[in-house]
Amino acid sequence: MSDFGTEELSARGVRAQARPFSYFDAFVKTFSDAYDRESNPDGYINLAVAQNNLTVDLLHDRFNDALKELSPSTTAQYDDMKGSHAMRCAMARHMTRRVVADDSVEAVRAEDLVLSSGAGAVIENLVFCVCNEGDGVFIPSPYYPAFPNDLRARLGVQTVPVSSTRSSASRGQVCLPQVGADYDQAARRRNIEERKDLHMKMILLSNPSNPQGIIYSREVMEETIVWAVSQKLHVISDEIYACSIFGEGGHAFVSAISIVEKLIKDALDRGDAEFAQNCRDYVHVVYGMSKDFCASGYRVGALWTQNAGIHRALDNVSYFCAIPGPMQHALAIVLNDDEFLDGFFEENRKRLRKQYATVAERIDASVIEIVPTSGMFVYFNLRKYLPEIQPTYEDEHRLWNHIYTEAKVVLTPGKDCASDEPGWFRMCFAAVPEHTLRQAIERIRAAFAVSYTHLTLPTKA
Repeated sequence: MSDFGTEELSARGVRAQARPFSYFDAFVKTFSDAYDRESNPDGYINLAVAQNNLTVDLLHDRFNDALKELSPSTTAQYDDMKGSHAMRCAMARHMTRRVVADDSVEAVRAEDLVLSSGAGAVIENLVFCVCNEGDGVFIPSPYYPAFPNDLRARLGVQTVPVSSTRSSASRGQVCLPQVGADYDQAARRRNIEERKDLHMKMILLSNPSNPQGIIYSREVMEETIVWAVSQKLHVISDEIYACSIFGEGGHAFVSAISIVEKLIKDALDRGDAEFAQNCRDYVHVVYGMSKDFCASGYRVGALWTQNAGIHRALDNVSYFCAIPGPMQHALAIVLNDDEFLDGFFEENRKRLRKQYATVAERIDASVIEIVPTSGMFVYFNLRKYLPEIQPTYEDEHRLWNHIYTEAKVVLTPGKDCASDEPGWFRMCFAAVPEHTLRQAIERIRAAFAVSYTHLTLPTKA
């Protein structure tokens, strides 16, 4: 490989050289030296990848059957770059039945959907249409660690983490930030750091939450959306774990589509046509097949938006990230197979529930302060193993590195999720088979025993 110096790159190229997250190199290394209990028992175990491998067998078998149904020759030709009509109709039907699942809401319309090669592309294209380079996007923290890179690498858009000052008496019930006060404080803090005033354009929400695995209440979601719309802030509700709810307790999932439809109806009933139109223009929902369908390699993301200007812009931009025609044809068949999908999602929930139980049985409840009910993560707290007096993110990194080097297990450090305090770690418990998950936890415990004798991973009595 030739040495093409940084000075030869554009400003965008230089910006893209930045690692997407702090543990990126360790993350990549695992793919070439991955653990296998038969062929590579000393390999790395990657619990930092946001991927569900538990039920991929069922989906992939059904997808392969769909591929056998000959696609028309038109799938080899250009089509609507925002998604074929058949695929958008199939996705709209699935979202109506299983994501929104609200009898009071009219069906999701195919014409409100834009399909692209993955939810990451969907979010980037949406932000491309709304934000200028240097603008800011609020993200309640802790958040998905790749969000900042997704918006920065090509767009040059800045992310502003927002901590919540709300208190919660119920263990595991985590709230979104207080509208107004928490967002204003986050903006002021970032403006001081940047020594300039960022133009805030959006709020990016993740519901169900990555990394916390919890669901936000309808009331706090509606409160956030109403406030944002009144401030002319766009809202993205990332709902890619909507069909991966496996636990009991906590709040019931309510899609932002359902909330927006109610807000529009109420606004029209009281004669506030302007607010109704603003709800249509400023609220957007992202969905995809990577997580709920265990199909991150299929690269299918969906944007629901009623903003006509964004649709016109995406008529152009979608060309650069369209989904291949034969893939859309086969996936439309799968999405229309209700008998298969209902059974698939039920089985996926069972497997997620069982896999999380493997973690909960082996790590003391004092470590799992936030009990997940959805998604594929447990966000656990090891701050008791950091220095008692003023622990730092450097201390957190040393603990992360010890687990990586001694146990050969990759976790996501809380700093990358913009955690409020050092010591939090994200584990994706669905990324590996149960026996590998057990091995990872035992390795971590053994690593503490080697040189962190006072940091023995607590286990249940």
